[in-house]
Amino acid sequence: MDLLRWSRTMNVLLTAKLIVSAAVLSAPLSFTPGQRPVDGRFDVGGRSIRLACQGEGAPVTVIDAGMGTAPVEDRGWRGIAMRVSQTTRVCLYDRAGLGGSDPAPAGTRTSLDAAHDLHAALSAAGVKGPYLLVGHSAGGLHAQVFAAQYPADIAGLVLVSTTHPDQFSRWLALLPPPTPEEEKEVTEARTFLNSVTDPTRNEERLDMRASAKQAHQLGPLGPKPVIVATHSPQFRMVPGLSEPLAVRLEDATQQMQREFLSLSGDAHQNIAARAGHGLPHEAPDFVIDNVLQAVAAVREQSVQQ
Repeated sequence: MDLLRWSRTMNVLLTAKLIVSAAVLSAPLSFTPGQRPVDGRFDVGGRSIRLACQGEGAPVTVIDAGMGTAPVEDRGWRGIAMRVSQTTRVCLYDRAGLGGSDPAPAGTRTSLDAAHDLHAALSAAGVKGPYLLVGHSAGGLHAQVFAAQYPADIAGLVLVSTTHPDQFSRWLALLPPPTPEEEKEVTEARTFLNSVTDPTRNEERLDMRASAKQAHQLGPLGPKPVIVATHSPQFRMVPGLSEPLAVRLEDATQQMQREFLSLSGDAHQNIAARAGHGLPHEAPDFVIDNVLQAVAAVREQSVQQ
């Protein structure tokens, strides 16, 4: 598999972009009588961030998608939000430079920048917390940093095949040292992993290494629920690698997913039977079940307090 094809495959998995019809893009988010939907662009200091909320009830569930994905316009996330909104209030937001949000200022970005934007947009829209953050892939990295930065505003986390702070460094360490005779797929994997962490080479200008350091500042959340929704162990994040090496990478990934359980005294992991990293589009019902499990856990704690 050549690098271009491999990169395209990974972009599908990491960003889960879907082409949607004009009707879907232009249709307002559905709501039932009595709800007060939010759908607009909100100022975060000279720039606007797109935010769309529907449904009623607590906790307010806020969805942060994978790199390059604008969930307000994304058919998969819209479908998930519609289902979740039948139980509680749910918000989709587009990070800076994506969908209906204005571009970010020049220069590199970190998860802390994304967290500040989201917090400012929710405040400007009058959407009060505490929030149940749902983060997929790189969006989960941002969610971890948001929780570290605004602990009082967090009701819990749902980490959907989420990027672990050490993910890319551990993967690179598992690849063999470069040699002239190595498999082409190994060279391509190393090249891709180096490029995705380089803010000059990924589409959101995200400094993954700086963001990982920020995420490491997240300490235990006490009793606040954490639901870890993990892709199937049969998934191969790097297509084309020899099976022994691919298995080592996936075993490391599954171990990192388990490490998220240490974030809370009320943490649970659910593993998809077959779906891969693109869970919001490959297994939306699985994602919905995990979100609703977290909603129920937050509500149960609220009753007990």
